[in-house]
Amino acid sequence: MNLNKRDQKEILEYLKHITSELTDAYNSTPDTSENSDTLYFIDTARDLVDELTINVEDNQEVPVPHEDLRKEKEFVC
Repeated sequence: MNLNKRDQKEILEYLKHITSELTDAYNSTPDTSENSDTLYFIDTARDLVDELTINVEDNQEVPVPHEDLRKEKEFVC
């Protein structure tokens, strides 16, 4: 990925805000059977943002979604 320090810092700030918004969404969604899929999708998005954050901090390649994750979403939808 080879980011300069300024771009890396800016991307990490956006990722921090995204994580915060996803956490707020998760915490404000009622934990009912009707919302179980919603909570799962929010949690999965947080995991992906966390993985991207780690890679940006390490200045590595952007993660490619796992094949299992794509298959799992096909079954849920």
